[in-house]
Amino acid sequence: MSYVAQTKFFENEAKSLESVLKNHSIDIPVFKKAHWKEIKDVPKDQRPKPPKLKKVEGLLLGIRECSDSVQNGGCSAIVLEANMNPRLIVHPLLEMCSKKQVPYLCLPYLKTISANCFGVPTSCLGIKTDHLLDIKNEIVKLAKNYPQPKPSEELGQVNKVEKIDINKMDITENTPFTFLYRKRKSERIFVPSSQDKEVNATKKFIGQDFIEFSEKKEEKSKAYMKMIVKRITSNPARVKNK
Repeated sequence: MSYVAQTKFFENEAKSLESVLKNHSIDIPVFKKAHWKEIKDVPKDQRPKPPKLKKVEGLLLGIRECSDSVQNGGCSAIVLEANMNPRLIVHPLLEMCSKKQVPYLCLPYLKTISANCFGVPTSCLGIKTDHLLDIKNEIVKLAKNYPQPKPSEELGQVNKVEKIDINKMDITENTPFTFLYRKRKSERIFVPSSQDKEVNATKKFIGQDFIEFSEKKEEKSKAYMKMIVKRITSNPARVKNK
């Protein structure tokens, strides 16, 4: 079941899954954060803190917690955020779900739903094994409409390294490499070939209708003169009104 296919979730299916999640919602107390002027003189350990939220037993929150549970075989179903960006974040989790045959669904606006129901805006919800069976059964029922893709092959099987026998390679004849040394400082040991001179000599032609091509590269950018900044001084002959 690809992530792209899962984002095309029907509205009635999304509502049915959302209603099942709302059956396990908790009471979220209202906490009004105090203004900084009121708490700046109060020690940090004595400042008012938001009350701890009651966690639903058997519910996994976050991609990391769900990934560890799927890898250990303790997760029975997964719900993901459909509008996740970037989507590459959840690809390792989807690969593990395909290998472990764990059903998963992509629900639009999961962050908002989880914040309203469980007090934590998360993009991934997991169901532990033998917990929250009504949510798990609903995910399994809806996941049957979206067939899961086959898990991708391991990198070791896909990228096969071919061994090359060096002895079977045709070896060309070895040409000795000799170093050149100068006998005197006034002479050059390396003399460039005269091919470049011959090519330049063929280009030159003295004739009546011949126009020699210039070797200078044409500059597209315009050249401007350097800006001169003059210092402005006051006029000493100015008549001041008293």
